[in-house]
Amino acid sequence: MATLLELKQIIKSYYVKFEFYITLVWKFFLTLITLSVINSKIGCQEALTSPLIVLMCSLLCAILPQAFIVILSGLFIMAHLWALSMETAVIALAVFLIMYLLYYRFSPNDSTVLILTALCFYLRIPYVMPLAVGLLGSAHSVVSVAFGVVVYYYLNYIADNTSIFISSSAEGDTSAAVISRVQSIVDGVFASKVMISVIAVFAITTIIVYIIRRLSIKHSWDVAIVAGTITLMIGILVANVVSSAGFSVIGVIFGSVLAGLLMKVLEFFAFNLDYKRIENVQFEDDDYYYYVKAIPKVSVATPDRKVKQINRATAPRSEERTERVEKTPSRPNAQAPRSSAAGSAQSHMQRRAANAYGRSTQQSRSRVVNNNVTAGRQTRNSTGTGNQRSNRSE
Repeated sequence: MATLLELKQIIKSYYVKFEFYITLVWKFFLTLITLSVINSKIGCQEALTSPLIVLMCSLLCAILPQAFIVILSGLFIMAHLWALSMETAVIALAVFLIMYLLYYRFSPNDSTVLILTALCFYLRIPYVMPLAVGLLGSAHSVVSVAFGVVVYYYLNYIADNTSIFISSSAEGDTSAAVISRVQSIVDGVFASKVMISVIAVFAITTIIVYIIRRLSIKHSWDVAIVAGTITLMIGILVANVVSSAGFSVIGVIFGSVLAGLLMKVLEFFAFNLDYKRIENVQFEDDDYYYYVKAIPKVSVATPDRKVKQINRATAPRSEERTERVEKTPSRPNAQAPRSSAAGSAQSHMQRRAANAYGRSTQQSRSRVVNNNVTAGRQTRNSTGTGNQRSNRSE
């Protein structure tokens, strides 16, 4: 467990350090996968299926805000549907306008949830989204999950009936043909019991998970994950029976359990608390009493490993000289005269310096002796003069 906590701290520290670049990378890959899935499902506009166009658009969305990923994906869908049939493009435009005007205009950060919900359906892990949104999002995020389900079923219906729309468009754009195509889309998508049942189950699961994880109880996230997994499993099985959706019972059970396990991994990184060290604090001010429950996060100190670099250029000169002396015998014989000449010159300079030092020392000593002798003479002269004066006075 300590190793996992250390790994978590290391990952979080690296994310904080390189957050800007990591954000660019995940936005690039999210856009790339989204556009690739759109082109594979309804690639009616051949110009947009070019890998170069997809790559350039992904690079553009990597440096732009998250909302542009949804906008660009919507433009790709509209272009493909317009090449297929005008009616499909108009209906898709109406759906996107409703989503923008009713919700995403006021909550643009939830726009990524729409794309992730549709992508999870294509990746065969759709049960992850209601649990993840309930744990990390808000109650309003249910709308994003619902619109993501609508977009998936709409594109899936168009992709399954592409040949029908192509043949009906070739017959002519008479009013009766247009009405029949619109009616088929409405009956096949918006009146589908399967889509309505899935939206209801996902919405109920998201709200239950959100409410439970907000409760002031121990292990609230664990309880929310278990309750959401059971609700999702039972709800999908009931919807399968009611709407005759044809879901695999084993697939529903396995997918729900897998989603719950993935949410445990998410909990480890996002909400890992130590319930053994709960502290209840009570204090007051002039107007209120405050009752606070403080639960510390589980954390471990990461080992501080310091690598000391030894630079050869900063080594002491004595060590360099020793190293040079040790390396001198291993040189080729052709360099031996040079080294011996250099050694003799160095010893000659040292002898000259020693002789100069000796001469300077001897000169200083002789100067001191001369000064002492002169001082003694002056003292004797002054003493003799004083004695003569005293004799004369007598």
